Amino acid sequence: MSNMVETVSSFFDYSEQIVVGVSGGADSMTLLHCLYISDKNFQLIAAHLNHNLRGKESDEDQEFVRSFCFRRGIRFVLKSVYISKIARHGGISVELCGRNERYRFFEQFGCRIATAHTLSDRVETMLLNISRGAGLKGICSIPRLRGKIVRPLLSFSRDEIEAYCRKNSIEYRNDSTNFSDEYTRNKIRHHIVPEFKRLNSCFEKHVLNMFDCLEKDEKYLSQVAKTEFDRAFVEGGLKVSHINKLDYSIKIRVLSMLLKDCEIFVTNEMLIRILNICENMAVVRRGRLFIEKIFNLEPFDVVLPKKTEFVYKNLLFIRCNAKQCDYFAQKTKYLFLFKADYDKIVGDVHIRSRREGDRLKLPKRPTKKLKSLLQEKRASSFKRSQFVVLADDNGPFWARGFGLDSRALLDKNSKNVLLIFELFSF
Repeated sequence: MSNMVETVSSFFDYSEQIVVGVSGGADSMTLLHCLYISDKNFQLIAAHLNHNLRGKESDEDQEFVRSFCFRRGIRFVLKSVYISKIARHGGISVELCGRNERYRFFEQFGCRIATAHTLSDRVETMLLNISRGAGLKGICSIPRLRGKIVRPLLSFSRDEIEAYCRKNSIEYRNDSTNFSDEYTRNKIRHHIVPEFKRLNSCFEKHVLNMFDCLEKDEKYLSQVAKTEFDRAFVEGGLKVSHINKLDYSIKIRVLSMLLKDCEIFVTNEMLIRILNICENMAVVRRGRLFIEKIFNLEPFDVVLPKKTEFVYKNLLFIRCNAKQCDYFAQKTKYLFLFKADYDKIVGDVHIRSRREGDRLKLPKRPTKKLKSLLQEKRASSFKRSQFVVLADDNGPFWARGFGLDSRALLDKNSKNVLLIFELFSF
């Protein structure tokens, strides 16, 4: 096997099922070919997303990939979406929308995902991030691994990819939009990178060495920041006295962790404001820093109506008998499900916020106050604001993020059931 095939194969286990994002371009066709000829006998799924951005050309890309897979017995899966329409509706760029839709498509298979990003892509992204004032993590650019996503070609330049295609007689498609300077990335590819290569013909390979060094630095700093975050985190906030003792580079990372935990998009300007305590989204209470600009912490209490189905925010409640459970569970299989014995519920079911003194007896665990459970989970102010409790006359029998109280669990005598579905986990 060639060096490229060995490198690509080394990221995966023997006979592993892999989703390969295949556009039909040289990069993705090389990735698919390397995995196909590997002696590790991978179970490949070639996933092609037709963006419908280039009319007939997009359809031809689709049929090209389908034909390549058919001739080699590779499973081919297609999804067709109208990216321009989705982007307009969402108020985002076509590029970002395309990326979001691709990963949403790939992730539905539940196995690891191989994408064909190359060293050239990584260098371009680095330069793009630098132009936007990125920090160390942004300069490190595209990571090799992120969750289930694997990028095995990040050590190889676009020139090496095209040389591999020529050597192995691999045909590929050229995306006409790649030749236009309408996109910022193309301007970097066509004008800026060539200037660096004129200064140093080995520019990309030298940048690869730089990436390796910077990734080690970023990993170390992130580990230190995680340790300091854990030390500073108490009752949903950060001890200001502890934060003030940290080095700036660690301090910024710790604050970023808190913002991300609160599901807030992090910017450098925002971090500077928080450091100076100049904006009302960062407040100090009892010597701790909290993020609480947009959170509605007002208590609420809604009685579950006496009907078969009821929706409250992103929670769905269904009353049914035990025999109907599996039918509803299968029908709504993409939601997270809990099953409570409805006959064990005393009085009305209240969908409400947490109250002082609320307790829960989780299976195989001692009874604990919900406040203690939230502290153990280090729940932020944002997550506490989203916290929902189901309670009857005897108190809580379900809490979001923790599950059912032991007294509400189904058993062999259960006849009537309350199904609880939630679209997003806690």
